[in-house]
Amino acid sequence: MARALAHKTVTRQKSRKVVRPAKKTKPKVASGVAHGKSSKKKVISGKTRSRNIQAAKKVSSAKRHSVHKESTKMEVETRKMAVRKNAPAIPVAPRLLHPTKTTPAALALLEKGIELIFRKEFKKARLELKGLLEAYPGELDILARARSYIQICEREEAAQKKQSITTDQLYALGVLEHNKANYDTAISYFLQSLENHPDADYIYYSVAASLAMKGDLAQSLENLRKAVELNEASRVYAKNDADFSALQTKREFAELVGTSPVSATEPH
Repeated sequence: MARALAHKTVTRQKSRKVVRPAKKTKPKVASGVAHGKSSKKKVISGKTRSRNIQAAKKVSSAKRHSVHKESTKMEVETRKMAVRKNAPAIPVAPRLLHPTKTTPAALALLEKGIELIFRKEFKKARLELKGLLEAYPGELDILARARSYIQICEREEAAQKKQSITTDQLYALGVLEHNKANYDTAISYFLQSLENHPDADYIYYSVAASLAMKGDLAQSLENLRKAVELNEASRVYAKNDADFSALQTKREFAELVGTSPVSATEPH
């Protein structure tokens, strides 16, 4: 009985030992699962890290290449435009050396200003370029180029103001100077007017009249002949025009206007 009780006691102790709940410990593997996270720690290998660095370099290189490409494109376009007829001479600045985040926007404004220059809208171009100077003071390379273009705009605007006088006004000024016996000044105005209207017979006729009055008979005949070629009516006008009295003794003048030469002793 004692033995049975002893055995029972031992059995009970074993049973209690087995049944007794074990101390709770958080398993290392399952700890991440309890929080809904992966149990494996993410490890970035050297190869993956190298790939990430190369990808970042490619993105940065692509941005620099984009700015460089835009700058080069503008230089090529500037060179092409500069050879167009009547296009103002535009200096080509060196390529951009230090592009920044604001470089593409600054280049866009510069390109717009250049386009306005070649459309001969110099006032608009000047205002656009000055706005660029104020908006992007840190873009030193672009600002240097913009200042050169602003100088071009100012020069072309000044030239336009000088040319604001019309061809008809130049001709009228020439007539006034001719009537004042200022023949050289009159001829200068007539020739300026002739640059815009090279086929105007009446301008050649006026040049011939002023030359005849100042005594340059050979040049007067040449211009009068050109006036007659352009308009036959010039013959009739010259025949009865006192400005050509010095030519009436010349055989060439008589043949040109269809009269007989007047002798030097014959009254005009």
